[in-house]
Amino acid sequence: MYNRLLDTISVDYQAHYIWSDPPWELERFLNNVKCTSPNIVLGIKDLLDMWDEVDYWGSPKTKGAINILRLAKKYPEKNFVLFTSLENLESEISVDTNIQIVPWGGDIINQIDLYAELEPVLDKNFDSDKTFISLNRQSRSHRIVLLSYLLGQGLDRYGYLSYLKPDEYTNFLDRISWSFSPEHDEKRQQILNGYNRLLAEDLQIDDPDIYGPKPNDNIGNFNRSLRSKYINSFVEIVSESTFTSSSFLVTEKTLHSVYGCNFPIILNSPGAVLQWRSLGFDLFDDIVDHSYDDISNPFDRLFTAVDRNRRLLMDTQYAKQCWADCRDRFANNIKVAQTIDSWYKNRTQTIFSNLKWIG
Repeated sequence: MYNRLLDTISVDYQAHYIWSDPPWELERFLNNVKCTSPNIVLGIKDLLDMWDEVDYWGSPKTKGAINILRLAKKYPEKNFVLFTSLENLESEISVDTNIQIVPWGGDIINQIDLYAELEPVLDKNFDSDKTFISLNRQSRSHRIVLLSYLLGQGLDRYGYLSYLKPDEYTNFLDRISWSFSPEHDEKRQQILNGYNRLLAEDLQIDDPDIYGPKPNDNIGNFNRSLRSKYINSFVEIVSESTFTSSSFLVTEKTLHSVYGCNFPIILNSPGAVLQWRSLGFDLFDDIVDHSYDDISNPFDRLFTAVDRNRRLLMDTQYAKQCWADCRDRFANNIKVAQTIDSWYKNRTQTIFSNLKWIG
């Protein structure tokens, strides 16, 4: 799609397609690229990068967004068009800059044609003693906090938690620049207790070779490693790649919860659940409390997601009965999933058609 749209540009432009992983390669590119044409098109796949910092404009932004802003300021007479996997990036890159933003879909549409052949998990093991799963492979701050919060309350007895063990840090919560309210002192202690369990106990640890011989093999990963987990569970706490920034990425992690046919509790940056609804998915709002989605404080959002859905996570018989009652709705979500590629392509085409060019 990117190349097809480039072919329709009738003015002088230069274009670059870059993956943001590893992030230092993206940073090096943005710091060194020479912009010689009046229109500069950047296609940046994935997260931009994985770290947040405060830039010299005085507001929180992803580091990649900062480098893009610096590049645009270096060439104020140029017109920059940024294709991005992120949603809501305009909250970090103002529309008053010389940058126009085209969201072209996140990792959710990677290998999307292969998902048409993926068999959904519409037959569950009702003898399972587990209610939920939470898959947390890469050690990011929100995943460590989530796991620690669940472990600190003993909720792991109701669910399957997978993760790679994080590095050990003294006072790890002090390393996270989230606002912690005084009324959360009890929760803070639960997190610290859970963090000690996370480091000390032989819990469910993800296989570092989970993806097999092909990196980012979403379908193979689902069938090899995730299908059995979905068969034996009914709810998923989806730990997405983004959580603290105002922009967000929707990836195969959320899509897998659809094909795994689990009630989704989606831990992502604010607004991700709202967009999921706009795609047409049934989010089971009569069963799952998604009021966390518009909460800006990361701690409060995480606590609300877990606490407001405690019965669904802990009452196995209740979760099983809810699932049985909703089986047809899960099946319908599979049909919706088969339309999202068109949804993203149509939106990208519409936004691209309204761009302004120099020349």
